[in-house]
Amino acid sequence: MTRILFFSFMLLIALPSFGQEIGFANSGIHSIKLLKSDNLFSFVYSDINTKKLPKENSFNFHNKETVYKIIMDGFSNDNDHQMIVLTTNDTIIKFEFRKINGEKMLKIKQNNLQSKTFGTSIFFTQDEIHQLFGNP
Repeated sequence: MTRILFFSFMLLIALPSFGQEIGFANSGIHSIKLLKSDNLFSFVYSDINTKKLPKENSFNFHNKETVYKIIMDGFSNDNDHQMIVLTTNDTIIKFEFRKINGEKMLKIKQNNLQSKTFGTSIFFTQDEIHQLFGNP
């Protein structure tokens, strides 16, 4: 009984350090989620470039509404295109919009210049992005 109480207590201590989940969307084994910790938002997605179980990549930003507006503006453009955003001095995010089977989709590509790493999400729908940002 003491062991169960100890583990429960440790879990309660550890949970706040990960941040509050704003929204979540998944497709099979790949997912995307938006977390908030203090005044910082984290965009977390599973990387399709990994061979085994998906590895999660993330990037951070301060203003949820600005990023949401950038993404929604991308969905309103009829043409396939990319929007490039510099989130920090060493991280470049590419929002790639493409029409697939008549539906506009979003893929996220991340390039960390300092660590020379790359990440890519699967394509997500506009409804999944609404859900991610906590909008109905």
